[in-house]
Amino acid sequence: MEKSIFIIGYRATGKTIVGKQVAAMLNMDFLDLDKFIEQDAGMNISQIVDQDGWTSFRAMEKKALQESILLQRPKVISCGGGAIIHKEIWPKIKQNNVIILLKASPNTILTRLKNDTVSKTQRPRLIEEKTSLKNEINNTLQERLPLYGQWADIEIDTDNLTPDQVAQKIIEEVTS
Repeated sequence: MEKSIFIIGYRATGKTIVGKQVAAMLNMDFLDLDKFIEQDAGMNISQIVDQDGWTSFRAMEKKALQESILLQRPKVISCGGGAIIHKEIWPKIKQNNVIILLKASPNTILTRLKNDTVSKTQRPRLIEEKTSLKNEINNTLQERLPLYGQWADIEIDTDNLTPDQVAQKIIEEVTS
């Protein structure tokens, strides 16, 4: 594969697990932008947000996205769910790369988040006001879905698919 593959989508849609599988199947390197930011900052996302706020994290995320465009060797890159808000960067990414959107219904996302032990400690709430997780998901998806759809080359609904099935669909799409 001559291009990098950027995987976008909301939390708990499978970006990281599927991205790792796709990278292995295509013999490409894998980069998880959130993990890259955490390593660079020396703390996890929750700690970054608690200490410095979402604005600081988003600045780190934007910098990581900009750096990912400059990578010499194509990679599979799992982007954080909010990376799509950096609107000025996506036209540059789209020029020479493939952007895959992984989608899931709000109910599927809610179930996955509630069952994921990592979410409880490393995924801080996106809305600071007292609102249910379900409302947070619905409100945030309403804002982000148009942006995801604007930049995605390929969209895959992960609701009823295993990570292996999603990875296989991506392979079929990018190699055909």
